[in-house]
Amino acid sequence: MIPVLPLFFLVLVGGFCGWIYYRREFAVPGRLFLFLGRLFSVAVLLALLWNPNVPVEAGDGSSSRYVILDGSASMTAHTVNGNSVWALAVTRARSLATGGARIFLSDGMVRPVVPDSLDALSPLGVESVLADAVGVAAEAGAREIVLVTDGRIADPVRTTSIARQLGVSLIMDPGVEAAAPNLGVSRLVLPGSVQPGRPVRGRVEVEGQADVDSVAVTVSVDDRPQQVIVLPTPEDGGVRGAAFTLPGALAAGARRVSARLEHRDAFPLDDERIRVVQVDPDRTGILLVSFSPDWEPRFLFPVLEQVTGLPVRGFLRTGPDRFHPMDAADSDPDGTIDRATLERLLGRAELVVAMGVDGSAGALLESATVRTRRLLVFPVDSGGAALVGVVAGRALAGAWYPSRLPPSPIVEGTGEFSLGDLPPLTGVLPVLDPVGGAALEVRRGGAGEARAALLLRSEGSRRVAVVLARGFWRWAFRDGTPRERYRRLWAAVGGWMMADEPLAAGPGVRPVAAVLPRGVPTQWQGWGYEEEEVRLSITGRSGAFVVDSVLDVPAHGRFTTPALPPGRYEYRVVMATDTAVGGFDVETFTGEMLQQALDPEALTIRGGGGAADRAGSRPFRTWSFPYLLILVVLCAEWVGRRRAGLR
Repeated sequence: MIPVLPLFFLVLVGGFCGWIYYRREFAVPGRLFLFLGRLFSVAVLLALLWNPNVPVEAGDGSSSRYVILDGSASMTAHTVNGNSVWALAVTRARSLATGGARIFLSDGMVRPVVPDSLDALSPLGVESVLADAVGVAAEAGAREIVLVTDGRIADPVRTTSIARQLGVSLIMDPGVEAAAPNLGVSRLVLPGSVQPGRPVRGRVEVEGQADVDSVAVTVSVDDRPQQVIVLPTPEDGGVRGAAFTLPGALAAGARRVSARLEHRDAFPLDDERIRVVQVDPDRTGILLVSFSPDWEPRFLFPVLEQVTGLPVRGFLRTGPDRFHPMDAADSDPDGTIDRATLERLLGRAELVVAMGVDGSAGALLESATVRTRRLLVFPVDSGGAALVGVVAGRALAGAWYPSRLPPSPIVEGTGEFSLGDLPPLTGVLPVLDPVGGAALEVRRGGAGEARAALLLRSEGSRRVAVVLARGFWRWAFRDGTPRERYRRLWAAVGGWMMADEPLAAGPGVRPVAAVLPRGVPTQWQGWGYEEEEVRLSITGRSGAFVVDSVLDVPAHGRFTTPALPPGRYEYRVVMATDTAVGGFDVETFTGEMLQQALDPEALTIRGGGGAADRAGSRPFRTWSFPYLLILVVLCAEWVGRRRAGLR
């Protein structure tokens, strides 16, 4: 088949080279040879990019064998006879290298190793990803690749696909003995946070196989055993699970809960799972505060809880500095909180919903929500609207009927939003200086000038929704279409506000999770501190610093630090206006041994496969002479240009 695209680029670039030499440069003796030299260099470069397979003669010494040694964690398992799978794999790789094969180690990186250094290596990879190693070996000139692995490969389809594409033979070495049966704690499910005094319910699941009838799992809190769960052994590598409730109320703070399998088997790295439960009276997903209570909180509260899946806490102002919870079970013994407590809750919420906001309430909210990334405000006067930068006039009287939904981020989420037969809204605040985009328009009496009833604003990483009309609760008060329209509207607003927003527990700089997977960079989030400088210190259990540096939080609020070994760590973040301390775990767990080992035939590619049996071919990019030719010809052209008087 004629390579149309490379030929097209060759003609295009060749024409440009000819234009340079015959139209832009001086006419010098030998310019034809200079032009041909440049054209030749371009042709070889395009061939390298195209990378065709070049046929080779059998027995010319070009065929070679490469060994890819799997360096993932599952190779630390033991066989039925008590032998180490890794030790057997190293012995087998060294034996293959004796015959002249080269060895590549794949443990998250791909690098060549010499047989004498194998005894000093350990399998530290997170999972068996071998496709890249096959590609590197093929590019290095391999014609036959031997995989020395236990068969628990995460990317078998891509591995065999690359082998076929590059025309190499692929063999899974049968000399590595299989690991003994193994059980592991595959899942530990617990809530991320609970209120003090609430029961903590969870679920634990065990997966794999073993030669016993039942297994015990010990659930501990802060390394103190709380209960033992006995499960039947899974059948044929299946899953067994049980729900549990932690006895007694957990003390306030970050509680480390672990589930450990009390069964010695071939692979201890999957015998324990860890989760952290935050027992924190201030921890809030969505905080709803009504400063002049009406019917709206009663209907919006359950809608937000349902559509976002986040815990919602609501408070109604019952005095100058008194706020009564909407859920009596979620309160102090006297049933109220004070202004200072409310400000603390506002500063930690992921989404703040402020209703009945006037000028006085705006003063409280302005300082407490300065770093809040998601804000839904229901102002009742111009002072409340000014909190979110909206210049509004005095509330307009009359009955205002929804007229249309202008193009906005919530149009698609509302579906077919019929505006007819909806109860009217009241108290519309006219916008004097338009900011943001209108998401809902209303008209007095159904006619006249359209006014915005809902504004949506994006301010960098912050999203703000401003509700400029009152009485939406009347929609939810009626059964049928009006109630469904109410739910659709606020579900769309909530979805837009929380889009791409992780469960971050409000503003602050902290790890993305209290328990992080092993072997990957530590991810951090700095919501509310974007583009600010912070000092981050991380210490291990010994108290020694593993990270101590000054960082700039990116505009998107996410950054990473280098991967850490499994263990417990404490961190301290010094910010411009605050200091945060906490801890996190890097989990020992890896689920590699919980997947079935592949049949060696599934990873066998004989003769390279594909449309052309390429056992007698080699990718053009793997030869050394093209690079040498480009270098020699370019140098010759450069010398020729200088001798001819060209620059």
